[in-house]
Amino acid sequence: MERILIILIICISVLAFSGCSDNGKLSEEKGIPVSEVPDLAATISQSQGQVSSVEFRGMTLDMNQCLYILARGIAMINRGESGSIPVKKFSDATNPSGTVTSARIARKEYVDMAERTYRWMDENGRVPNHVGVFEGGADDLSPDMMLRLYVKVLTEYKKNNRLPESVNIP
Repeated sequence: MERILIILIICISVLAFSGCSDNGKLSEEKGIPVSEVPDLAATISQSQGQVSSVEFRGMTLDMNQCLYILARGIAMINRGESGSIPVKKFSDATNPSGTVTSARIARKEYVDMAERTYRWMDENGRVPNHVGVFEGGADDLSPDMMLRLYVKVLTEYKKNNRLPESVNIP
């Protein structure tokens, strides 16, 4: 009986310490779980003005990395996927442009834009200069406006646990 009690105490201790040792920190090697992406968006939304990087769960992420993670997170959430998003380095857009300063963007559109954003970044290793709304004749969004859009989508998702049918930007 005493031996079983000792083994039980050791097992409980190992479980307790292994679950608490990282203090909620993430790592580039493991990536960012898609379940954490809405929290990253909330952290970004608390920043006043334009920032070059954000501290999130023990990692420093630049805005290019955040754009990729948020875009891929939206696509994964829309498909009902779990798993982690790799943390990669991306170059800046070579000639950022985009004329949209405010708009209402439907779910179908922002999901399509998120898919195209992260796939383009995977293929080219840098942030796209702009992303257009799929609707013909619509103006393009700059990288900064894309980030704002994705942050807005994911903060709404965090509140309601579902992707919003549309969002207004900025």
